[in-house]
Amino acid sequence: MNASHTNLSALPLSWARIDTSTPSFKPVQLPLTSTKWLPIANIPHEISFEQLYENHLHPMTKSGGIILQSVNVSLRNYLIQQGWQAAAMGAEAILDLPWRGKRSVRELARRGRRHGSVQEVENTCTNQAKLAQLIEQSPSRQGVQLKHIERPDFNDSTRLFVFESADQQWLGGVTISVNTASSAHTELLIRHQDAPVGVMEALTTAIAQQLTCDGFTQLSLGNVLLVDTLENKSLFAQHYHPNEVWLRSQMMFKLSKRFDFAYNSSGLWKFKNKFSPRWEPLYLMSSKRISMLTVAEMIHATGYPKLVWNRLLKLEPTHPKNETPQTEAEAVTLS
Repeated sequence: MNASHTNLSALPLSWARIDTSTPSFKPVQLPLTSTKWLPIANIPHEISFEQLYENHLHPMTKSGGIILQSVNVSLRNYLIQQGWQAAAMGAEAILDLPWRGKRSVRELARRGRRHGSVQEVENTCTNQAKLAQLIEQSPSRQGVQLKHIERPDFNDSTRLFVFESADQQWLGGVTISVNTASSAHTELLIRHQDAPVGVMEALTTAIAQQLTCDGFTQLSLGNVLLVDTLENKSLFAQHYHPNEVWLRSQMMFKLSKRFDFAYNSSGLWKFKNKFSPRWEPLYLMSSKRISMLTVAEMIHATGYPKLVWNRLLKLEPTHPKNETPQTEAEAVTLS
């Protein structure tokens, strides 16, 4: 095994560093390809990725293939050295802390704060139940819930920030996990269906300020699946690796664009891009060959086909291109 010891501290997104002595994984078995997908893991603070690979991941490969998602360039390069294959899968929006943001975003946050305040809440059964209720009242979360793309719960591995109105109603919520000692990652990003304009901007701004005070230097707003835009194509091209399975990446670009009406990756990209983040590419990594069957099994495991079917049943005619948005909230989303 060709191990290059560079003391990598970063982890795949949604692998969290917590107070534990032993790494633990939540594998998803992909039966047709005999592959284990590891979307979520809890990792001790002091262990490097190289140690994690040598002591835990590499032994797993002896009994079948392993898939990792949302891997940054440094981890991709290390895993390629170990004989793994890579395919582009998304882009990560990173805010370097301290963060100030554009004037337009600060104004939206100010407008949001008219309706309440942001606070971090404790991990209690009551707050877990309130978060579950907020998720049910979020327009983007109603109906089919995708699995294995983020940490779905509020527990000891996450922090929860909420926007609370004067009458103690939660209008928005964001859970945060710790990726390294200096970087935090956004997991759930939930907006109440009746939340006024500016609530999510107020939440994000307050979280960035608090994490700065806590000593973090980066806040990841999370992964956006491949969006077929010039910006993303240029981003991936400049980080291209000769051993990357570029054809698979291009096919996933096209699939993401074709089914954007269901997951709305483009809308998510627009929302995160308004914070002027530093975009970094993310990769799908496999210890075996990345086949389209592997990708199809992963997509099926998330419940994405069911989501597409659900959206098709509810699909309404879109507005003509020259028609203006009907509400101010819609206008903010499209900006």
